[in-house]
Amino acid sequence: MNKISVFTLVDRIACFYSLYPFLLFGGKGRFDFTASARWCLTEDTNDVLIMMRQFIKPDVVDTGLLQKLRAKYKTLVYFHDDAGGGIPRLEVLPYIDLFYTKALFRDRTLYKKPLYGKELYSDYYHSKYGVEDPAPKQRAVAEDESQLAKLRLSWNIGAGDYPREKLRQRAGVACARVFGPRAARFFYTQKQMPADPVSLNSGEIDVHARILATGQPSIAYQRVLIMERIAGDPRFLLGGASQKRYNRELSRSKIVLSPFGWGELCLRDFEAVRAGSLLLKPHMEHLETWPDIFRPHETYVPFSWDADDLLEKTSAYLADGCLRRNLARAALDAYRSQLAGLEERFESIIKEIISL
Repeated sequence: MNKISVFTLVDRIACFYSLYPFLLFGGKGRFDFTASARWCLTEDTNDVLIMMRQFIKPDVVDTGLLQKLRAKYKTLVYFHDDAGGGIPRLEVLPYIDLFYTKALFRDRTLYKKPLYGKELYSDYYHSKYGVEDPAPKQRAVAEDESQLAKLRLSWNIGAGDYPREKLRQRAGVACARVFGPRAARFFYTQKQMPADPVSLNSGEIDVHARILATGQPSIAYQRVLIMERIAGDPRFLLGGASQKRYNRELSRSKIVLSPFGWGELCLRDFEAVRAGSLLLKPHMEHLETWPDIFRPHETYVPFSWDADDLLEKTSAYLADGCLRRNLARAALDAYRSQLAGLEERFESIIKEIISL
């Protein structure tokens, strides 16, 4: 099998989520990992390069570097791992062979249109409510169908290291920066998800809603709307909490409210399912993603992007404990069954890359 180089950013998301299948199933000698563009250009002898989480920090696509990498490598593949369905780095498409991402708009033509704030929902709040960002950035769009044909679905942050523990993960990133990304593997948790977290969930908390507004105004506006709707309602647990306390609270919550953050996908989505709680989230029908725990009224309860039905949905599912637990268990079953196929999915992706 051809050896593959992986040019990656080294941070918490990369080490504990985006690279998770590479580090779990990669085996010895199968991949060469680097955080150095210089190494890729001057020392690497492999002819296949995967770019993981590049051009995020800083948020600038280096087309000069892309031209050099394209000239050197027989196969050049980009893994995009932003949290949303929007792709703010579409200008890489002409230079690469395939583009893998954790979520895709079902309507691919959206990638040919400029979206305010980079996401479909930020564009929605800008258009409907007039939300303005202080310095809106113009993003590239896909120029033609041949570029869109390069898009592929990989895996999202449901595949990764849980439960979150800040100290352990920070130590793993620090070691990965010194000894290379493989070192993060030694910091993966050894804790196993309970066999039946739904039954173990005590339900002492009605709705876990420890959320804060984050990001530019068009991204944050959904959370602003939600916090206005639930303000003063004693059923919602608000405010901040330490990671340790947050983890404990989830397993005591009937419902977990998980709005969009930097993108539609949030760690909280999967933490809710793993805790045996019902996931309450703005509707996700516009997205394709994997693992997919977003089947409306089967594995989660959707509410509108305006949050005008949020309190109604909350009341209905707090009142019906049997239905709530059935949905939570269905989400858990879907999540587990898909994760069981992670290695097969990973291998099929690597096989496609090598076959180019």
